[in-house]
Amino acid sequence: MILVVDFGSQTAHLIGRRLRQLGISAEYSYPEHVITALQRQKPNGIILSGGPASVYEVGAPSIDRKIFSLGIPILGICYGWQLMAHKLGGTVKNTAKEYGPQTLELNNKIGIFHLPKKKFRVIVSHGD
Repeated sequence: MILVVDFGSQTAHLIGRRLRQLGISAEYSYPEHVITALQRQKPNGIILSGGPASVYEVGAPSIDRKIFSLGIPILGICYGWQLMAHKLGGTVKNTAKEYGPQTLELNNKIGIFHLPKKKFRVIVSHGD
């Protein structure tokens, strides 16, 4: 089972639907309830969804940093990825709002990023 943390975008439910289509059970949690959900549901992994906030906004949704020491895989998408970087000491930079197709180029193909291709087409929709 995968726990999908919903940071306020429709992508959380799209992610859950796609997981179920692949035969993987998915449950949802709001960020403020994630520790309780983890204890109750014992997931095999966590997906942090996207959302409209910036990690630097006052009152932006957040998670308890404890989830990073549980030893289970965590995938951050959009806001979820930015929140991971922010919580783990990285820097999230504000940019002009972007929307649409872009090319992602992986320059350091190590670990899970050791993929057959170096360039991918992606859709961006963010301001950080």
